[in-house]
Amino acid sequence: MNWDVSGLIIEGICCTGKTTLIQALTRSPRYNQKSYPSSVVISEHHTQRVLERKQALEGLVPDDHIALLEFYVQFFEKIHERSSQMDWNARNRTNHRIPFLLERFHFTHVFHYGLDWELVRSIDERLAEINSKVCVLEINEADMERRIILERNEGWRKYLQNFGHTNSEIVDYYQKQQALLLSLLQKTKLQWLKINISETTVEGAVSQVLNFWDI
Repeated sequence: MNWDVSGLIIEGICCTGKTTLIQALTRSPRYNQKSYPSSVVISEHHTQRVLERKQALEGLVPDDHIALLEFYVQFFEKIHERSSQMDWNARNRTNHRIPFLLERFHFTHVFHYGLDWELVRSIDERLAEINSKVCVLEINEADMERRIILERNEGWRKYLQNFGHTNSEIVDYYQKQQALLLSLLQKTKLQWLKINISETTVEGAVSQVLNFWDI
């Protein structure tokens, strides 16, 4: 398949290993030895957390989320538009290709912030039109307390008090988040892959993701 841009979104509730997977993926020989030099990797700091200050000071409205998502979608649409004006694909050229990797995106704005799916439906459809996919990381409920609470530092555990006063309440909160995220796979137009991190290694996950992304 000839393509100009190819996107992959890595999603999952907190502590599912999204950052660890992205670091391992982008350092893998298979990723670094591809024939096209361009690539874009954007962490959750820019796809989600850039809203944290406004959320703390003023609160967020739906337009804050949509404006952030639109910024990136329009950027990649423009790259696709400009590249498609060339005859590179017709000549089976590949050096111009740009894969883009996003840590969290519109799924997070739904399951984490409570945004209605209908507000991001067009975002989802436009991403599908520019050859994007999503990989969702999940963890077993039995591992949630250890990964989300017990293995984290005091500052993080203090933050978790926003979601419950006991470990069981906090775990219940994230169980519901994960269930909502997984339910969104039935609504998205993107091709998707689900990986249970409780049942594989980072290396195994990298292999699955690269096979699925097929860049």
